Amino acid sequence: MILVTGSTGLLGSHVVVELLHKGYEVRALFRKEARKQVIYRLLDFYYPQEKERLLQKLNWFQGNVLDLTDVEDSLVGISKVVHCAAHVSFHRRDFNLLFKVNRRGTANMVNFALCSEVNQFIHVSSTAAVGGDSQFTDGLKRETNLWNPNDEVSGYSLSKFSAEKEVWRAKEEGLSVSIVNPSVMFGPGSWEESSLKIFRTLHQGLKYYTKGSNAFVDVRDVTALILKLIETEKTGERYLVTGSNVKFKELFDQISKQLNVKAPYKLAGPFLTGLAWRLSGILCRIQGTRPTITKESARSSQNDSKFSNEKLLRDFPDFEFTKLEDTIEVTIKGRMDL
Repeated sequence: MILVTGSTGLLGSHVVVELLHKGYEVRALFRKEARKQVIYRLLDFYYPQEKERLLQKLNWFQGNVLDLTDVEDSLVGISKVVHCAAHVSFHRRDFNLLFKVNRRGTANMVNFALCSEVNQFIHVSSTAAVGGDSQFTDGLKRETNLWNPNDEVSGYSLSKFSAEKEVWRAKEEGLSVSIVNPSVMFGPGSWEESSLKIFRTLHQGLKYYTKGSNAFVDVRDVTALILKLIETEKTGERYLVTGSNVKFKELFDQISKQLNVKAPYKLAGPFLTGLAWRLSGILCRIQGTRPTITKESARSSQNDSKFSNEKLLRDFPDFEFTKLEDTIEVTIKGRMDL
């Protein structure tokens, strides 16, 4: 049986559904009862005729990766783990929570996995955990990049980098591990959550774009790699899973076109985004809400972040990434209102 943590998130839910479709028995670790609907809705979207049959192989387990008893009990009878659970935030006030969930939660998982019958542990990290120092001069970040302590990075980046250190430590102690580092993921899911908020914002109307860029990948592609790692039992490696390096303007144009809305047309430079996060912070303090723009997100929107997927394609030459326009199409078609 395979344990999937963070089973009701964008990636975790896809991993659960595809593992079930491949015939595996799955134990899905979840926190809130209402979140089960994510997997039920995905099964309706992808495999409506097989839903009831596939659910027979699904074992729900309500728990928290920070609760040692929950972690220990969830691993009973488990041979493989896909650790997707994580907290994502770019708010300074969440710094301690990020380290609590991402680093300590990961440490709990690998520590108990070492004491169990787990023979493969796949940790889902992020491109945010990739260092900035490289021996290459093409501007692409690779798995071999080193972490530069002088780089200005977010608390989220630090927490994911620290979580990876726990995984590599467990490897030295005898656990068979792999790490996957997805870029920004799109796919069927709720537009109120994670990276899919971009679609909601553009759908509601957005005037401004920034000069930066990032890598974007189909959640189905990340899921496909995880299944390949399980099927081949390949361990000891770390893979960047990045489909397309794209300017934000190009991304917004493509999404807006498929949404049939007006694309952003005003460039927001560093001064304007800097002003935006400051004003957002002041307004939200008055209203008692969370700012939609933070210092970290404003800074990253101006940066050109580009990543290489050459290692993945070298080790899995038959792997094919989904075209960005197809990813956008399925994300729109698979919108969930939870």
